[in-house]
Amino acid sequence: MNRLRKYDTLLFFLFILPWIIGFITFFLFPFGTSVFYAFTDARLPGATNFNFVGIDNFTHMMDDPIFLKSLMNTMFFVVFGVPIVTAGMLVLAMLLNFNVKGIALFRTFFYLPTLVPIVATVIIWRLVFNSEFGILNAGLGALGIGKVDWIGGEHTIKPVIIMLQVWISGSGVLIFLAALKNVPRHLYEAAAIDGASGIRRFFQITLPMISPSILFVIIIQTMYNFQMFTEALLLSKGGPNYSAYTFVYNIYKSAFTDLKFSMAMTQSIFLFAVISLVTLILMKVSNRFVYYEGER
Repeated sequence: MNRLRKYDTLLFFLFILPWIIGFITFFLFPFGTSVFYAFTDARLPGATNFNFVGIDNFTHMMDDPIFLKSLMNTMFFVVFGVPIVTAGMLVLAMLLNFNVKGIALFRTFFYLPTLVPIVATVIIWRLVFNSEFGILNAGLGALGIGKVDWIGGEHTIKPVIIMLQVWISGSGVLIFLAALKNVPRHLYEAAAIDGASGIRRFFQITLPMISPSILFVIIIQTMYNFQMFTEALLLSKGGPNYSAYTFVYNIYKSAFTDLKFSMAMTQSIFLFAVISLVTLILMKVSNRFVYYEGER
């Protein structure tokens, strides 16, 4: 029996060996290197002429007004963008859950933007929201409404980015659609017999039954917004007046424009800690509103 157990253990480790090698090579080693450089004044990756500065990088990071601005912008997208995008996904999924003629075609159309590379999508949105010849302003002009500087306005660039996230939310819509399909129909039938309204059925049956999927989408969307980069870079290069200057964009500028590699590593570690903390809080709080049918 012991020999068989040792054989199974050896076989297990042989099967997961590629994952272990990949984890060490592509995560553990880079993460350890980042932590090491965060306590130095290295200006370039792989630099040999550097000094250990202790926690000076963390102190200077907190004193940097641009860092604080990027953090506030990122928190805006997390606090406001995640609920809006998640609600948009759920609404689209509920619309696509109706059994009407041609619904499969509509579901395909709603998922197609997800297949387009994000760079191409952002370029298309730059054309749509262009203040001079954009399609949206052309439509507003036909209605007698003046031009709006969507991308160049401090108060409009954030809503544009949030709308862009809704546009490319096909994967989340599919997750919600699959969850809605798995809600037992007999629950709706029993509630209808008891006289429950459509709104009450939604809050008392639909939301609790799909709450695990809601939690999953919220966590994934939160991580995405914390790491948002492409939209800020290609839409407005973080502007105007740093209004779309996200945290990861600030890391990119620190490393490749300002040549402050150690500072970029410091900011990366800070971001890793914030994402881990927020995810942990979400998992702890989720016990209050997430319903797992197999546990109750």
